[in-house]
Parts: sequence; C-alpha cells; structure tokens
Amino acid sequence: MSGPKTGTPDLLEPGTHVFSGTLRVWGSNYAELLTDSGVTIQLVTQGSPSLRDGARVTVVTRRYRPLYQVEEVREK
Repeated sequence: MSGPKTGTPDLLEPGTHVFSGTLRVWGSNYAELLTDSGVTIQLVTQGSPSLRDGARVTVVTRRYRPLYQVEEVREK
C-alpha cells in the first residue's frame, strides 16, 4: 500500500470494519470499545467528537495497525 505520489506509506488499511458495543474509555486521542462479542478494540479518536464512557455505540473504523481509526460513530 502506498499513499499519495510522495511515496509516503498509507498506514490505514483499505476498507472499513464496523463494531458495536460499550465504550470503556473515550479520550481525546484514544478509546477502548468492549464489543458485543466480548473483545476489547483499541481506537484512535483524534478529531472525533467526545462521547461519554459507558455509551452504547456502533463505530465504523479503518484498521491502523495495531489500532483502529474511527471514521464514524453511531450512538444507540
């Protein structure tokens, strides 16, 4: 994978992943989502609106090794 013509590698994998669950922690740059299947997903939240810990959400993400970058949040 490569980024723009500058040759800079694209750190985000193509495609999106959707997860639903409960926010354990939501900070200005980092979050943890406990998914409905019991897996904790680490998220990069930089540039996303603040959400309260414990909120039920669905997030659309792009894989940002080893984390997931939040692309969209859908509160339940």
